[in-house]
Amino acid sequence: MGIPVPFAIRKKVMEVMQKSYVTMSLPGALEAPLVALEEGLYGGGLENIKITKPIFVVGCHRSGTTVLYEALAKHPDLVFLSNASALLPRIPILSNAVAELFGLDEVEQERFLKDGIPFSPATPAEAIRIWELYAPEGGDYCLNENYSNPKMEQYLIHTIKKHLKYFNKTRFINKNPDNSVRMRYLNKLFPDAKFINIIRDGRAVCSSLMKVREIAEEFFGPEHRHATSGVKVKAWADIEETWKTDPASSIGLLWKEVVETIERDKEAISPERYLELRFEDFVTEPFNYLEKMVHFCDLGWDAKAESAIREASKTLTMGGRNDAWKKRLKETDVEKLMAIIAPKMRAYGYDV
Repeated sequence: MGIPVPFAIRKKVMEVMQKSYVTMSLPGALEAPLVALEEGLYGGGLENIKITKPIFVVGCHRSGTTVLYEALAKHPDLVFLSNASALLPRIPILSNAVAELFGLDEVEQERFLKDGIPFSPATPAEAIRIWELYAPEGGDYCLNENYSNPKMEQYLIHTIKKHLKYFNKTRFINKNPDNSVRMRYLNKLFPDAKFINIIRDGRAVCSSLMKVREIAEEFFGPEHRHATSGVKVKAWADIEETWKTDPASSIGLLWKEVVETIERDKEAISPERYLELRFEDFVTEPFNYLEKMVHFCDLGWDAKAESAIREASKTLTMGGRNDAWKKRLKETDVEKLMAIIAPKMRAYGYDV
């Protein structure tokens, strides 16, 4: 039974949570005993928990990775890193338990992006802070099978196992566009992992990314990471130089680099563990594609799973968003973009 807290207070807590979801921290004197408590409550018996065929959704930001992730995560066998998990990455399970205890998971807000996707402690998260807690300074980007970080790897595996045990699930799924440039590293850590790559019209992606930067500046502040950076591809140093002065060109280069990085790195993954689809096809036939993904991931397909996936697919429509770039982008921006992304778009069957 939860602890009754007035809705207005819970709503305010949720507003603070979303505002600080990548910056929240606890004083060391408080965090240390909580870490010990988490391990005492949830860290035992993990040697018997197996991470089998974890699922990683990759793709450039604003390519539909979130809607795919949220829909597929409805499968009853799957656990994910929630927003509560990511808020306090050293005590992710305790964070989930407290959020549930105070009824915070009953308070849903729209994401700061104003894109109709809900934000609550219980909804799936990219979990940036979990991936980066023990990463090299500046974030763990562009990693391959030659990279080794025992502390980070032990923490990631331990954290995934705790989620599998606490939520009593058999499989794990995560979406994080940053994983697009570390697929080979993840493939080393989890040699049976499944990768799903979703691609979207580069013009729609770039237009949306430009809009996200503006929203992030307003919501978080101009120096927040969502406003100042994208996926740290190998060419990031060059892209960063024009990030503020020439957004169209810099974001076009980012989209192209992410797509090409996935193209290169997928060669290290056996074909039966890599699935690629276009966002436009997915939202046209969401149930069919989700069913295909369920079978690709070797998940169960019974009446319960089918019902959950069918329900999730009902809310997936493009709603004209894919053509929003036509109104949003200036003609000069489109010209700059197409000079960079047109060849790659043609390769994926887009009419340019």
